[in-house]
This record gives sequence, structure tokens and C-alpha cells, in this order.
Amino acid sequence: MPSATLADGKLHYLDRGTGKPLVFIHGLGADLSFHDPQIEFFSRTHRVICPELRGNARSSRLTGPIHNILDSQCQDLAALMEGLGIEQTVLAGTSYGGVFCFNFVLRYPEKVSGLIIGDALGDTRISSFREALLMFAQYLGLWGIYLPKPLLIAMMRHQYKQWPCARDHVVNFARGMRRTEFLLQLLAMNRINFTPYLKQVNCPALGIVGAENKVGVGWMKSAMKEIPQSSLAIVPHALDPTNLCQPEEYNRLVKEFLERLHYI
Repeated sequence: MPSATLADGKLHYLDRGTGKPLVFIHGLGADLSFHDPQIEFFSRTHRVICPELRGNARSSRLTGPIHNILDSQCQDLAALMEGLGIEQTVLAGTSYGGVFCFNFVLRYPEKVSGLIIGDALGDTRISSFREALLMFAQYLGLWGIYLPKPLLIAMMRHQYKQWPCARDHVVNFARGMRRTEFLLQLLAMNRINFTPYLKQVNCPALGIVGAENKVGVGWMKSAMKEIPQSSLAIVPHALDPTNLCQPEEYNRLVKEFLERLHYI
């Protein structure tokens, strides 16, 4: 797989297929295999680009303060697109990748012709007791990523035991996770406040969220309703990441969205 040389590092990425570009952004601590089912399916009809964000997998280390992490990662993608001769793309991201996509479309609206957001959130405001408990538990568990890897992997296997594809990928991500940079990106995500600005998004958008994550469904509803040309699909029997828990349904939803855009 090639690497793009940036001003202060390298960005590892996959570039497969021909046709209109389709960029997929992986989840936190993952690598480009996060989108294996999408790469296989969509590279038959599109030019699929999957970068590994700075701070993850084989790309360069994070630099700068926490509040600049997402902006820096978005600058990397903008530079990669320019280097590959891509002026505009449909952009898809799940979990942290979805948060990244919100930031990217707000910073570079001219580069995005369509938006696909999976299992993400637009802000970290707490609007219910359940959300308060979840956020509290998340902060208590931040240092859980420093558990011995065999224990962490066992926990991941148990959590995703109903979804073999997701289980195998998540276990591999846990094995290769860059722990400190994972934590820095998680802290960056917990600072976001995109929802008030999402009404500025002027391209069509599709939201996809797993029904098993009740709080996540609420977060996605709150974010997607702010985007004028948007729709939201709730996928049964799926957790974050929906693209790995139910890859066939995710691919079907994305394919139908691309067809509605005449982006084939």
C-alpha cells in the first residue's frame, strides 16, 4: 500500500478501483481493514480511497495539542486528495470516522459531494440521565485501554461475540492499537460541538446507526436532523461499527444512496 508524504510525516492509504471516488474513514485505533467489506464491494464500481489517519496504524504520529487533532487529520486528507487529483468525493466514516467527516465537511465543503455518517455524534452535550451515565462511564474507563492486551482482547471478543466479522476486526485493532494516541483522539472527540453548525452542510447526507446502541441512535438522530438534505437508517441487530456488524446491509444502504445521487 502506498504512503503520501506530508509536510511533517506520512499518511498510509489504500487506492483501489476506478470510477468516481469514494473515501472511507476508519474508526478510532483502527486501520484501513476497518472497511474490508466496503473495499471489496465498492472497488468494483468506484475508486475507493481508505487513509489511515495520523496517530493510527502505519501513519505518522500525532503532533500538536488535543484541540487541533481533528483539524490536523482533516488537513491530511485534504492534502491526500489534492495529491491524488481528487477535487470532490463522497465521504463516508463510522464512529470516530463519522466525527472526522462532520469536521471535514464543515472545513472543506467544496470537497464533499455526499456524506455518509455511521454510529457517530455531533456533540458531547448531555441531554438525558442515560447519556450522563454513559459519559461518566467513558471517562472512568479511559485508562482501560492500558489493561494488559490479553484481557482487553478477551473483553472485545465477548462484546462482539454475536458479530464474527466485527469481532475479528476489533480484536486485530486491539492488538495493534497505539494506546497513547488512541487516548488523545478519544479526548479530542469528547471536545466536539458540531451540531449547531450542521445546518450549513449543503450536500446530501445519509446516517447509518446500529439499533443495539440506544444512546447512539439518539445521538445520530440529534445530529442528522440538523442537516437539510439528510436521512437516517437504523440497522437492526448491529452495534458500532455497523459497517462490520452488518456489512451487507451497510453496503446496500450506501449503494442506494450513491444511486440516488447518480454517483455510479
